[in-house]
Parts: sequence; C-alpha cells; structure tokens
Amino acid sequence: EFSMGAKVTTTGWGIFGDYTKDIDLDKKRVAYFELEFLKDPKETKRVNEFTVGYTPPKPFVYGKQNTFFNLKAAIGEKRMIGEKAEKSGFQVAANYAGGFSAGLVKPYYLAVYSTSEDGTPTENVKYTPETESLFLDYTSIYGASGFSIGFNEISFVPGLFGKAGLNFDWATYDDFVKSAEAGIGAELYLKDIPIMILEDNKPYFVYLYLSLQFGKKW
Repeated sequence: EFSMGAKVTTTGWGIFGDYTKDIDLDKKRVAYFELEFLKDPKETKRVNEFTVGYTPPKPFVYGKQNTFFNLKAAIGEKRMIGEKAEKSGFQVAANYAGGFSAGLVKPYYLAVYSTSEDGTPTENVKYTPETESLFLDYTSIYGASGFSIGFNEISFVPGLFGKAGLNFDWATYDDFVKSAEAGIGAELYLKDIPIMILEDNKPYFVYLYLSLQFGKKW
C-alpha cells in the first residue's frame, strides 16, 4: 500500500505518506515520512488595533522568535486487532513507528514601523537581543512578515520521534486505502527549541493527533 494524508495535533499540523507491506495476515511493515509544523501552546495571533495612517495591519504572534518545522522518517508496524467482514470490510489496527526527525528552526520576521528617513513605512526584522524591545512592544508591530523571509537562515536540530495510535480502515477489501487514525506522538531534540521569547522553551514535544489518509493497494 502507498497512501498520503494530513493530520492535526494539539501542537500543530502535518502532511505525511507511508509505504506499507504485508508481513503476514495480521501484521504489516510501514515506512513513514512526514512534514510537520509545531508551535508553542502559548502562541496566539494578534492585530495591532492602534495603527493610524497606514494600511490595515497584519496578524502576528506576539512574543514569537522562531518558526519550527521538521522532516521525519521512521519504520513501524501495523497489527490488526479487529475486523468486521462486511461488503467493503472494516479493520482496526494498532499502528506504531519510531525514527529520526530533522528539526528546522527559521527566524520569525516581523514588519515593524520604520524609523529610517527613506520614507519606508515598515521594515522586516528578526529577533535578536538588540531587537527584543521591538518584538515585545505591541504598538511598534505592523504584522508578521512573509513566511519565505528567513529561509536562508534556517538552522538544523536533530532529534528522535515516535508515535502510536489506533488506525481505522474502512476499505479493507477495496483497492484503495481510506483510513483515519488517532493517537499520541512525542519528539525529543538535542537542545531546546527557541520558539517563544518569554516562555520556557523545551527540547521535547508531546501531543495527541488525528489523521486522515487515502491511497492505493496492489
């Protein structure tokens, strides 16, 4: 089987794909790949409502210094724990996997009101000790800069991850994969992930997830 899907978690969202091969009647081997965006629980979007004389401001996350996302690869298994043999079939399986995570930290740029004399109303800045006062001054922020800004400054943090859940496949006897999964995931990195300025950043994430996936069997 090969399938792709999307998931939402208590700390973000992701897209993924997996290649599954039968080992025996009740067990399958799974190769799993994922792109995931993670956020701090304290992240909330705001808008500077005190803007005067400019175009409407853009939303931004107050106190955020970096965006964090990752690429993951893992090996796992699916073990069937229940099956209902109706017209199209219904199967429940325990799905677990573990592997490596390539953590990517990208500076979170803000558009702040410019103090330069060239007539530019705003300028894009990233968090540093020198710009901390701008990042924490609500009235100086016009909004978040474009996501593409800062890609040439991405830093790498290696880590490990694992997940375990219940997979519900309602196309057991079809040529297609149609399934949903609910479970828990955890990730651990070699150092703290600096997402927020004023919060206690940690090197790990633990979350619940819900996913939906579709694919092909042959």
